Amino acid sequence: MRKLMIATSAAVMLAASTFAALAAEASGKIQAIDPSAGTVTLADGKTYTLPAEFDAASLQVGQDVTITYDEGSAGEMTASSVTPNS
Repeated sequence: MRKLMIATSAAVMLAASTFAALAAEASGKIQAIDPSAGTVTLADGKTYTLPAEFDAASLQVGQDVTITYDEGSAGEMTASSVTPNS
């Protein structure tokens, strides 16, 4: 029973670390904001889709931010958070 519990615990920790690895981060200055499309583009030219509940009006072009995002199978990048850098 003990071996089963250890193996199960190890599998759970491995699965949790795999899910955490799926999220990525990007930092840079905002080049463009499209509130109607719900997207933000950084100076490197990459565009991120903002969560529906995110208020794009809180962002400004030229603002330095860090975006945490997930990349879909088709290459789309969906932000889970946008944090201003100090």
